[in-house]
Amino acid sequence: MKRAKLLVLLMFFFGISSFAQKMIGYGGELSVLSIKPNVRKWFSKTTGVEVFGGIASELEDFNPDDLEAGFKFLHALIYTRTDRTYIGFVGKWKWVNGVNPGYHFNLPVAGVLIGKEWFLKRIHRKSFAVELGYQYGVKEYGSFSNNLSVSERFEEFPLILNIRYSFYKKK
Repeated sequence: MKRAKLLVLLMFFFGISSFAQKMIGYGGELSVLSIKPNVRKWFSKTTGVEVFGGIASELEDFNPDDLEAGFKFLHALIYTRTDRTYIGFVGKWKWVNGVNPGYHFNLPVAGVLIGKEWFLKRIHRKSFAVELGYQYGVKEYGSFSNNLSVSERFEEFPLILNIRYSFYKKK
C-alpha cells in the first residue's frame, strides 16, 4: 500500500511538469513607481511563478531610494502559442525610508492582478506583457524627535500597472 501511495505521489509531481510549454524567462519590469529585474517560470501551460526585486519610490516622495522584493503566483486563463492571458496573486516586502533621516520600516504588500503576455518570436522567445491590478499595504509608525511625537502613515500606491519584457528559453 505504501508503494502505491508513493507511486501515485511521484506521478502527481512529475505529471504536473510534464505538460508542454515549460519555460523560464529573465527580464525586466517597469511599474508606476518602480523598476525591477525578474525571473518567471511556467511549470505548465497554465501554472507559473515569478520572483522579482528592485528599487522603488513613494508617491509623496518621488525619490527611488526604497527597495522591494516579492513573488507572483500566476494562472493562465487563455493560452495560445502566441499569447497568454493570466490572473495572479502578488506578495511583496518593501523596505521604505521614512521622512525622518535614518528611520526605515518594513511594509508587507498583497495584491491581485490580471495580465496579457505576447510572444514576439518563435525561435528566440521574447515576450512583452502588460499587467493591471490592485495592491494594498499600510504602515503607521510613530517616532520621537526632540521630545516631540511624530506620527506618520505610509500607504502603498494601490494601482498595479506593469510593463515587462522577457527573454524565454524552453526547458
